[in-house]
Amino acid sequence: MFTSNPYAAGGWYNPQNPLSINGSAHPHPWFPNASLPPTFGALPAVTYPTNTLSFEFSPAQPDILSCLVVGPNRTTYFKVVTSNGATLILKPRDEGMARIEWQAEPKLEIRNVIPNVYASQWLRLSQDQSYRTMSVGGRNYVWAPRGGAIILLSAGPSAPAELGRITRSPNAVILELTSDAIQAGLLEASVVATVLYQSGRNIA
Repeated sequence: MFTSNPYAAGGWYNPQNPLSINGSAHPHPWFPNASLPPTFGALPAVTYPTNTLSFEFSPAQPDILSCLVVGPNRTTYFKVVTSNGATLILKPRDEGMARIEWQAEPKLEIRNVIPNVYASQWLRLSQDQSYRTMSVGGRNYVWAPRGGAIILLSAGPSAPAELGRITRSPNAVILELTSDAIQAGLLEASVVATVLYQSGRNIA
Protein backbone atom coordinates (compact mmCIF):
# COMPACT_ATOMS: atom_id res chain seq x y z
CA MET A 1 0.00 0.00 0.00
CA PHE A 2 2.84 2.41 0.86
CA THR A 3 5.13 1.84 -2.10
CA SER A 4 5.54 5.34 -3.52
CA ASN A 5 8.62 7.32 -2.60
CA PRO A 6 7.82 10.93 -1.60
CA TYR A 7 11.48 11.89 -1.99
CA ALA A 8 12.20 10.52 -5.45
CA ALA A 9 8.89 11.26 -7.19
CA GLY A 10 9.34 13.06 -10.50
CA GLY A 11 10.79 16.52 -10.67
CA TRP A 12 11.58 17.28 -7.03
CA TYR A 13 15.39 17.41 -7.22
CA ASN A 14 16.75 20.93 -6.87
CA PRO A 15 20.55 20.87 -7.42
CA GLN A 16 20.78 24.57 -6.55
CA ASN A 17 19.44 23.85 -3.07
CA PRO A 18 20.92 20.73 -1.49
CA LEU A 19 19.15 21.49 1.80
CA SER A 20 15.76 21.49 0.14
CA ILE A 21 13.21 18.92 1.27
CA ASN A 22 11.90 18.54 -2.24
CA GLY A 23 14.19 15.70 -3.23
CA SER A 24 17.86 15.08 -3.90
CA ALA A 25 20.33 12.41 -4.77
CA HIS A 26 20.08 11.29 -1.14
CA PRO A 27 17.24 9.05 0.02
CA HIS A 28 16.11 11.50 2.72
CA PRO A 29 16.65 15.02 1.35
CA TRP A 30 14.85 16.81 4.13
CA PHE A 31 17.88 16.06 6.39
CA PRO A 32 21.07 18.03 5.67
CA ASN A 33 23.15 14.91 6.33
CA ALA A 34 21.17 11.86 5.26
CA SER A 35 24.19 9.58 5.38
CA LEU A 36 23.96 9.32 9.15
CA PRO A 37 22.09 6.30 10.52
CA PRO A 38 18.47 7.29 11.35
CA THR A 39 17.84 6.85 15.07
CA PHE A 40 14.13 6.27 14.68
CA GLY A 41 14.57 4.50 11.37
CA ALA A 42 16.38 1.73 13.21
CA LEU A 43 13.28 0.81 15.19
CA PRO A 44 11.70 -2.57 14.55
CA ALA A 45 9.03 -2.57 11.89
CA VAL A 46 5.52 -2.22 13.25
CA THR A 47 2.14 -3.08 11.83
CA TYR A 48 0.48 0.11 10.70
CA PRO A 49 -2.86 0.65 12.49
CA THR A 50 -6.01 0.08 10.49
CA ASN A 51 -8.01 2.79 12.28
CA THR A 52 -6.64 5.61 10.14
CA LEU A 53 -8.06 8.60 8.31
CA SER A 54 -6.62 9.59 4.94
CA PHE A 55 -6.22 13.15 3.66
CA GLU A 56 -5.30 13.74 0.03
CA PHE A 57 -3.46 16.87 -1.12
CA SER A 58 -4.08 17.42 -4.82
CA PRO A 59 -3.05 18.52 -7.32
CA ALA A 60 0.52 17.79 -6.22
CA GLN A 61 2.56 18.85 -9.24
CA PRO A 62 4.99 20.48 -8.99
CA ASP A 63 4.19 20.94 -5.28
CA ILE A 64 1.18 21.25 -2.96
CA LEU A 65 1.29 25.00 -2.37
CA SER A 66 -2.01 25.45 -4.21
CA CYS A 67 -4.28 22.49 -3.62
CA LEU A 68 -7.28 21.06 -1.83
CA VAL A 69 -7.03 18.72 1.15
CA VAL A 70 -9.78 16.13 0.83
CA GLY A 71 -10.54 13.76 3.69
CA PRO A 72 -13.00 10.98 4.49
CA ASN A 73 -16.20 10.86 2.42
CA ARG A 74 -14.46 13.11 -0.16
CA THR A 75 -15.04 16.09 2.12
CA THR A 76 -12.82 19.11 1.57
CA TYR A 77 -11.16 19.87 4.91
CA PHE A 78 -8.68 22.56 3.89
CA LYS A 79 -7.65 24.73 0.96
CA VAL A 80 -3.99 25.66 0.41
CA VAL A 81 -3.38 28.91 -1.47
CA THR A 82 -0.09 30.68 -2.12
CA SER A 83 0.60 34.24 -3.26
CA ASN A 84 2.94 37.13 -2.47
CA GLY A 85 5.46 34.94 -0.69
CA ALA A 86 3.01 33.36 1.75
CA THR A 87 0.92 30.22 1.92
CA LEU A 88 -2.47 30.24 3.64
CA ILE A 89 -4.20 27.08 4.78
CA LEU A 90 -7.90 27.71 5.04
CA LYS A 91 -10.78 25.82 6.58
CA PRO A 92 -14.17 25.65 4.85
CA ARG A 93 -15.75 29.08 4.36
CA ASP A 94 -12.18 30.44 4.01
CA GLU A 95 -11.54 30.61 7.75
CA GLY A 96 -7.81 30.93 8.35
CA MET A 97 -6.12 27.91 9.94
CA ALA A 98 -2.41 28.55 9.30
CA ARG A 99 0.01 30.85 7.51
CA ILE A 100 3.51 30.13 6.25
CA GLU A 101 5.76 33.01 5.23
CA TRP A 102 8.41 31.95 2.72
CA GLN A 103 11.25 34.23 3.72
CA ALA A 104 14.96 33.36 4.07
CA GLU A 105 13.98 31.44 7.19
CA PRO A 106 10.32 30.41 6.77
CA LYS A 107 7.99 31.33 9.61
CA LEU A 108 4.59 29.87 10.43
CA GLU A 109 1.60 30.28 12.66
CA ILE A 110 -1.22 27.81 13.34
CA ARG A 111 -4.30 29.45 14.76
CA ASN A 112 -4.85 28.55 18.43
CA VAL A 113 -2.09 25.91 18.21
CA ILE A 114 1.33 27.38 17.36
CA PRO A 115 2.29 31.06 17.70
CA ASN A 116 4.45 32.78 15.10
CA VAL A 117 7.68 30.75 15.00
CA TYR A 118 10.45 29.79 12.60
CA ALA A 119 9.70 26.52 10.83
CA SER A 120 13.15 25.22 11.75
CA GLN A 121 12.38 25.80 15.44
CA TRP A 122 9.00 24.08 15.30
CA LEU A 123 10.31 21.15 13.24
CA ARG A 124 13.62 20.92 15.04
CA LEU A 125 16.32 18.80 13.40
CA SER A 126 17.92 16.20 15.68
CA GLN A 127 21.62 16.41 16.52
CA ASP A 128 22.37 13.42 14.29
CA GLN A 129 20.17 14.97 11.58
CA SER A 130 18.09 11.82 11.20
CA TYR A 131 14.66 13.06 12.35
CA ARG A 132 12.72 16.18 13.26
CA THR A 133 10.86 16.90 16.50
CA MET A 134 7.47 18.66 16.41
CA SER A 135 5.91 20.18 19.53
CA VAL A 136 2.12 20.43 19.79
CA GLY A 137 0.15 21.15 22.95
CA GLY A 138 3.20 20.78 25.14
CA ARG A 139 3.99 17.30 23.84
CA ASN A 140 6.74 16.25 21.45
CA TYR A 141 6.36 14.09 18.36
CA VAL A 142 8.87 12.86 15.81
CA TRP A 143 8.86 12.86 12.01
CA ALA A 144 11.32 10.35 10.56
CA PRO A 145 11.88 8.70 7.18
CA ARG A 146 11.13 5.01 6.84
CA GLY A 147 11.20 3.34 3.46
CA GLY A 148 9.11 5.41 1.07
CA ALA A 149 7.31 7.40 3.77
CA ILE A 150 7.80 10.12 6.35
CA ILE A 151 6.28 8.73 9.53
CA LEU A 152 4.90 10.46 12.61
CA LEU A 153 5.83 8.88 15.94
CA SER A 154 5.06 9.59 19.56
CA ALA A 155 8.06 10.62 21.64
CA GLY A 156 8.71 10.00 25.31
CA PRO A 157 9.85 7.39 27.79
CA SER A 158 7.73 4.61 26.30
CA ALA A 159 8.32 2.90 22.97
CA PRO A 160 7.40 5.15 20.02
CA ALA A 161 3.98 4.50 18.51
CA GLU A 162 3.27 5.22 14.86
CA LEU A 163 0.61 7.93 14.61
CA GLY A 164 0.68 8.76 10.92
CA ARG A 165 2.63 8.98 7.71
CA ILE A 166 3.11 11.00 4.55
CA THR A 167 3.40 9.28 1.19
CA ARG A 168 3.17 10.39 -2.40
CA SER A 169 1.33 8.95 -5.36
CA PRO A 170 1.75 10.15 -8.96
CA ASN A 171 -1.00 12.74 -8.55
CA ALA A 172 -1.32 13.45 -4.85
CA VAL A 173 0.36 13.62 -1.48
CA ILE A 174 -1.34 11.46 1.14
CA LEU A 175 -1.37 12.18 4.87
CA GLU A 176 -2.68 9.33 7.00
CA LEU A 177 -3.38 9.79 10.71
CA THR A 178 -4.56 7.34 13.34
CA SER A 179 -7.60 8.05 15.45
CA ASP A 180 -5.22 8.60 18.41
CA ALA A 181 -3.46 11.35 16.45
CA ILE A 182 -6.76 13.03 15.61
CA GLN A 183 -7.90 12.87 19.24
CA ALA A 184 -4.57 14.36 20.33
CA GLY A 185 -5.28 17.41 18.15
CA LEU A 186 -2.60 16.69 15.57
CA LEU A 187 -4.64 17.16 12.40
CA GLU A 188 -3.90 20.84 11.82
CA ALA A 189 -0.23 20.54 12.78
CA SER A 190 0.24 17.49 10.57
CA VAL A 191 -1.35 19.25 7.62
CA VAL A 192 1.03 22.19 8.04
CA ALA A 193 4.02 19.85 8.44
CA THR A 194 2.98 18.05 5.25
CA VAL A 195 2.86 21.32 3.33
CA LEU A 196 6.32 22.24 4.62
CA TYR A 197 7.85 18.85 3.81
CA GLN A 198 6.33 18.71 0.32
CA SER A 199 6.81 22.40 -0.52
CA GLY A 200 10.13 22.10 -2.30
CA ARG A 201 11.46 24.84 -0.03
CA ASN A 202 14.34 24.82 2.44
CA ILE A 203 13.25 24.91 6.07
CA ALA A 204 16.84 24.37 7.38
